Amino acid sequence: MSSIRIMGCLQILAGILAFVTTSAQADQVIMKNGDVISGKVTRIADGKVWIQPSYADEFGVAAGEVQKMEADLMFEVELAEQQKVKGQFQLSPQGEQQLLVDGVAQALDLTSVAQAVEPEPYFTRTSNAEINATFNSGNTDSQSSLIYADTRVKLGEHRHYANISFRRDETNDIKTKEQDLFNYNYNWLFNRPWFMGGSFTYERDPIKELDHRYTFGLLFGRDIFNDAGRFLSVSTGAGWSDEEQSGISNSGGVGLWKLFYNQNLVEGKMSLFHDHNITYQFYAENNAIFKSNTGFRFDVYKNIYLTTSLRYDYETEPAPNASEDDLTFALGVGASF
Repeated sequence: MSSIRIMGCLQILAGILAFVTTSAQADQVIMKNGDVISGKVTRIADGKVWIQPSYADEFGVAAGEVQKMEADLMFEVELAEQQKVKGQFQLSPQGEQQLLVDGVAQALDLTSVAQAVEPEPYFTRTSNAEINATFNSGNTDSQSSLIYADTRVKLGEHRHYANISFRRDETNDIKTKEQDLFNYNYNWLFNRPWFMGGSFTYERDPIKELDHRYTFGLLFGRDIFNDAGRFLSVSTGAGWSDEEQSGISNSGGVGLWKLFYNQNLVEGKMSLFHDHNITYQFYAENNAIFKSNTGFRFDVYKNIYLTTSLRYDYETEPAPNASEDDLTFALGVGASF
């Protein structure tokens, strides 16, 4: 009799363990064709529900083919009407799709979800370093090198972005370019998507007879897009500049305009970027300075990528004997860290 009781207890215990194991199992994505995928739901983006099963790499399934899902993570959910909420995907006792927001469950049509990602952490940092070089020999010996690095840091509502580049061009042992350029921008998101902040720029290029150019500014701007797959930010403001060109020193007020854009493509394996800034000097000859950088990055292996970019500089009042514009096409390799 005791052995029967023991066997019964073991069966009950096994049932409890099976229930706990099943409950503690990962999230579930239930497809319209009846398939059930278990794993960890990581995000909804690019028209797909992304899931990380225990037996394979992360992959995405078409969101339109998903009937319902439940996930333990708290997500920042953007609905089709551009409303943003923080909630959890769950199923009602009747098996209907719900979104739990501040402890209140509400019915949800998954097709209304534009994207769902984990809320941004308080601190994030992304950095890149790139090297671009070309060499030609024969009738004309020339070489060109461009070293570039940038970093983006976010601390809550405060964002910092800095980049630095060193460009050196030489033809038949004669230097034709020797540009050093540093940019720093600070944003305070006082009322998303609106921000205010400041900027600092330093540039020198002895070949263009530019000994130095310092520019400080105060900015006011707005994020047009800022989600998992794309970012577009514009800002405008005013500041002060000091420069020495062709042996002549000048300083005075300036107007500023800045734009930053980044778009993930091919499920994040490639990205398109573009940034430009305009500085208008309200002194001397009222010079307008335009600088832009446009290109692509292609993931190669882990954090290594190939890059191609088109850089364009333009000044309405350049130094004597210097061209108004300067166009550079660069190919290189970079790393994210």
